[in-house]
Amino acid sequence: MNRDSHTLGSKILKIVKHFCLNNKLVIFFFLTHVVFAIFLGRLFAFAPDEKGYLFTFNNVYSLPINTYSQTGSGWITAPTIFLWIAYLPAKILNLVGVPDYLSIRLLSVGITTLSLFFFLKMKSNIKLTKAIPQELIYFSFFIPSVFLWTSTGLREAFIIFEITLVLVGLNFILLGKSKKGISMLFVGSYGLLSTKPYLWVLLIMGLIVFTIINLILKTPKKHLIKLIAAGFVTPLILFAGTTSQYALNFIFNGSVTEVGLRSGDSITKLKVQESEDLITFHGDYTLIALHFYLLENPNSAFSRVFGVLNLDDKVESLWDEKLQAGLISESKEVGKDTSSLNGHILKPGLITEPWSMLWPAFVFLAGPFPFVGDPGIAAKISSFESPLWWLLYTLVIYQFYRFRRFKLFRDPAIIFTLIFLAGEIAFSSLVEVNLGTSFRHRSILLAPLVFLYLRIAQRARELQDAESKPAI
Repeated sequence: MNRDSHTLGSKILKIVKHFCLNNKLVIFFFLTHVVFAIFLGRLFAFAPDEKGYLFTFNNVYSLPINTYSQTGSGWITAPTIFLWIAYLPAKILNLVGVPDYLSIRLLSVGITTLSLFFFLKMKSNIKLTKAIPQELIYFSFFIPSVFLWTSTGLREAFIIFEITLVLVGLNFILLGKSKKGISMLFVGSYGLLSTKPYLWVLLIMGLIVFTIINLILKTPKKHLIKLIAAGFVTPLILFAGTTSQYALNFIFNGSVTEVGLRSGDSITKLKVQESEDLITFHGDYTLIALHFYLLENPNSAFSRVFGVLNLDDKVESLWDEKLQAGLISESKEVGKDTSSLNGHILKPGLITEPWSMLWPAFVFLAGPFPFVGDPGIAAKISSFESPLWWLLYTLVIYQFYRFRRFKLFRDPAIIFTLIFLAGEIAFSSLVEVNLGTSFRHRSILLAPLVFLYLRIAQRARELQDAESKPAI
């Protein structure tokens, strides 16, 4: 018995050692995110919605099953049973003593690391190594905002992971690895439907076109039936059978037009102790939260690092500047001007006027813009990341140009991904009303963009191999 246990332990240790030696970049990615998640502590200034998700995590396992625990977060339409399973690794960590906020962050880090791992494995199976440098895929996951959102307990990590499962699963099916592909497609599809239903609808639009193209190409019907069952029918039945009536009403009674009519203003009212004046801040929540966190938590690791770098003084200087602007304002408001290109309130397009969607879509993809206007400290810092996204778009477009002779638009997987990507951009142009939220939601474009970059090279390799085969 002891010998068997020793042998099993040795095998597990050998497997772990082999994985670590062959996936050093993935391990480094995981560890840097973990360190950052710990470093943040109970600071929610960079991800205010994280408190809502933390509330859900701390209450969702309570009986009887209800949606009360989900109303304060984006999990409002998710089946409670799905959340029990999705949050289980974090719950186990929490039960053994890991703080609640860190438990959900470690879960986010873990599933994001898996997303990166799946893409790197997909890349390793493509022989055109010069066409897809591994570093590009790796560093795209280090885009600052993606790094931040996937190190906190938000939904972005789940969405990126679920889209990755769908796309990589689809790729496995195309390579003839049906069992693995169908399993990933099912988990990703059900997860996406539970996490963000409108994205799932876009997924199904892509699946419909994918199926039509495959029928034209005379793909075996059994193959397509399995694909439709795993990607659409089974996830839909499971979701309908596990979600609440409240969630179903929320989904079916909502409309894109109503969502686009929301106020995009972020308002915080604070009383200045010295003068008793009530100052209304429009935007700048990150600055406000940082100011109070540094005052109330001077001994935290985050506060100490900020102090060493003299960033705490910078925060206080900006705070005083904003406060004085509010005090001298006749209306006692600050940050109300949204006339600049980087104003924190966005004007979405209208579904009845397609041309009105173009500018909001452009802002979603490219904004915020460096050196334009005075959008607030958070948006100003975020604007210097935007060129990284411009570069990523350029590289994907260049990949299309580079392999244009390989009939890329006849590839069902590429068409599927483009439809999903176009749908996400179009939907965002109709509903995004706040610059900060729009900036965060852009991070989920990472998975389809990386997949496109990889799939284009894979398509080229497949056709090159087909051309090189001798005619029989």
